[in-house]
Amino acid sequence: MSKYNRLILLVLRNIIMSNLILLLACICSSCHGVEAREIIAVADSLDQNEHVIYDDTVALKRVICSLDNPFGRLLHSNTLGKAYYYMGRNYSLSNQIEEAAECYIEADRLQIDDPIYRGRVNSCMGYICAQNNSDSLALIFYERASEDFLESKDEWYYAQTLLDRVEFQTNLHNYVAADSLLNNALLYNLDSAYIARYYETKGLYYYELQQHDSALVYFKKSINLHQMDPSYTYLKILQTYHRVQLLDSAIPYAKWIISHSNNPNYRLNAYFIVIKKATQENQTNLLAEYSEARQDTHRILESLNESYSLATEKLLSYINNPHPWRWGWILLALMIVMCGGLFIGDMIIYKRNTNKQHISREQMSNISASLAKREKELIEANQKIHRAKLIDEIRIKYPTPPNKWNDYRILKKDISPYLSTWLSALEELNLTNRENVLCTFIFLYPYLSVEDLAKFMCVTKGGVQVIRTHVVKKIGVESNNLVDYLQELSKE
Repeated sequence: MSKYNRLILLVLRNIIMSNLILLLACICSSCHGVEAREIIAVADSLDQNEHVIYDDTVALKRVICSLDNPFGRLLHSNTLGKAYYYMGRNYSLSNQIEEAAECYIEADRLQIDDPIYRGRVNSCMGYICAQNNSDSLALIFYERASEDFLESKDEWYYAQTLLDRVEFQTNLHNYVAADSLLNNALLYNLDSAYIARYYETKGLYYYELQQHDSALVYFKKSINLHQMDPSYTYLKILQTYHRVQLLDSAIPYAKWIISHSNNPNYRLNAYFIVIKKATQENQTNLLAEYSEARQDTHRILESLNESYSLATEKLLSYINNPHPWRWGWILLALMIVMCGGLFIGDMIIYKRNTNKQHISREQMSNISASLAKREKELIEANQKIHRAKLIDEIRIKYPTPPNKWNDYRILKKDISPYLSTWLSALEELNLTNRENVLCTFIFLYPYLSVEDLAKFMCVTKGGVQVIRTHVVKKIGVESNNLVDYLQELSKE
């Protein structure tokens, strides 16, 4: 046997073994997938029909362990994503907030097909940030949830996120944006519970504007309609009365919270009110009782706050770097498999078309060319991975576009060490500096909304749309294909 024959047989044997292993992995993943889908089907049924969260965490962990691998994530992304979501909900209910955040992040990375679930995942992440008073970050997640619910065409979920966004825009003192969202939310007259929450949110809006009379009017209108736990509204009422120095009026609401609410933050505020009243009236026994209870509540709250703080850090890190490296390696592995399969196909065709006992120089040349082609494909895949790494490095250093990047010369200077080839290709399009800035922002931060782009570029939303229109007209692509065009502009 010639050395060429031995070489080909060795390569062929290795590729066949690799593909057999991969095939076995796929078969195992498929077997696990059947059981996993059955478990998640039960969870979905409980969730959608009885509005109960599936609490068999052992089964959920079994789904995650069996499917959280490259093939499981590829073939069973919806099932695995829902398993992470339900697991996160269980962790949240048991106050394991860090673990919950990690589950929500994985669920979001898997991008479940159903936009309802994507929206709920983002809402859960937003809620964690809200408990840590990270209003800006919470708003990002709730805006993402709002987009998902809008896609789902579910008015109830969408309207609820409008009110969520009002709350955080208000907390951030963005009153114009909050007022606009309130007007949009008013278009939805879903049920008494929704109207109650609308009044509650409008009361919060007036509370932050220090229009206390209007705030009390809407808080009390909410109370009259409330069918769920009114603890939050009671809290805002007692805080409003305390602001206007009507302590006696705040006392009934404080006592109700102490008797009915398990929320340590609400209880801490309520204890502050009754302690202040007991101090004024020199009720030493009550003062000692309330002070001790407040200290116990404070310890519980401190522990929770630490958990929410650590979880929020994880969520912030995720927002800044949402595309983990492993996906690049998964892509590379899949391309290797594809190339291996194609190579085997070439060999089968070759064997069928020849009865010769040796390989001619011409045939060897063809095989070499085929291998070279596959090598080129692998190199291109590796280049994509390299570019992704460079982009991740930019995002870690600059989580959002800094104000100085409005000047394209500064922007170019900052990112040229990472993406010089891409910038050169961009400049060959003969765009204006303003248009180059927009294209670079869209390329580096494709998840930014029009509102965010407008803020970072110091223009109006309409201004962003005008610039984008000029860009797509100049380069000759559809507007919805601009992101893909920029990503394929050049290869680092």
